[in-house]
Amino acid sequence: MSSLHDLAVNLLATALAFTFGRSYERMRTLWRFRSVRAFWKPFVTGDLKVITSIFIQQEHYIWERSGLVGVGDVMALNELRQQLQKAGMNQLPLTPSHQLTGLERRGNLVLVGGPHSNQVTAEVMQRLPLTFHFGSAETHDANIYDASSGDVMQCMVGESDQLLVDQGILIRAANPFNPERNVIILAGSFGFGTSAAAQLLAGPELLAHPIASAGLPFEATFSVEIAGGTPQRIELRAVRRLDSRVIRTGQP
Repeated sequence: MSSLHDLAVNLLATALAFTFGRSYERMRTLWRFRSVRAFWKPFVTGDLKVITSIFIQQEHYIWERSGLVGVGDVMALNELRQQLQKAGMNQLPLTPSHQLTGLERRGNLVLVGGPHSNQVTAEVMQRLPLTFHFGSAETHDANIYDASSGDVMQCMVGESDQLLVDQGILIRAANPFNPERNVIILAGSFGFGTSAAAQLLAGPELLAHPIASAGLPFEATFSVEIAGGTPQRIELRAVRRLDSRVIRTGQP
């Protein structure tokens, strides 16, 4: 009888621990999604456009007449689609950068890709009071320059010229074409960084940061390790408040 009693107690304890563990994980997931929904709520409007980089120069026509999109951008778009679905946006309103009209520039914008490959990203970054900038597009300079400290951030390349560490700039601000709307920029030095920027938007490190969680405009830099052809460990380097209006997040 004693053995049966002990067995019953152990089974009950195991069941309670399992139930508690699942409940804890569920609550943790709901809390994280709550933060994601609150972050994206100001963007879930009828005029939202997700703008992707596109390569349409003459040399790209050999491969595809409609233009080419990088794999990193595609990975970022898939991540954005999942996040926006949690915020109530069932369709991803996708537009290539060269097809965005002047009127559409005045809506809520999510810009995928840096200023070297996304012309709308370049236009917006030129109009924001940023301290983080990429190098010249003419020289294919993928370094990030810090105007405040003078520091230069570089990617890391291995002996066989494979990319080991990518980096990028992540921005949330008022739309410079219409201060009643907002803009997010996901700009990697290369495509891995752009994909990592999208992942950062749902990560606790950024969402819990005092500047981001308060709904304030910000610029951030980050690095990301590359292994197996995909982004791995992402490190948020710096988050700075931008001199722009508060983005009203509302209630999640």
